[in-house]
Amino acid sequence: MRLNDFNLSTIDLHPALTLYWEQADRNLPVCDLQTRDHNLFLITGKGRPLTLDQFRTRTQQVAPNVGLFVQATPPTRLYGYRLVPHQILFG
Repeated sequence: MRLNDFNLSTIDLHPALTLYWEQADRNLPVCDLQTRDHNLFLITGKGRPLTLDQFRTRTQQVAPNVGLFVQATPPTRLYGYRLVPHQILFG
């Protein structure tokens, strides 16, 4: 998924939705973002999850055609997301 695709598909969603990466046994909060190698990496951790509004604010200066990845070993390309109450789950 590209940043532009994500932004267009979430334009009508509530800005307070929090972002998580969905794994088989748990959901990890997306706490930070990092750009490198013409890609945008979502960093998961134990901190407070970013909201959709915070994500949009922090990616305003990022090229819209960058690919979305989760920082993992190896990095995982994101192909979509799903909505659950109060959350966006990347998968």
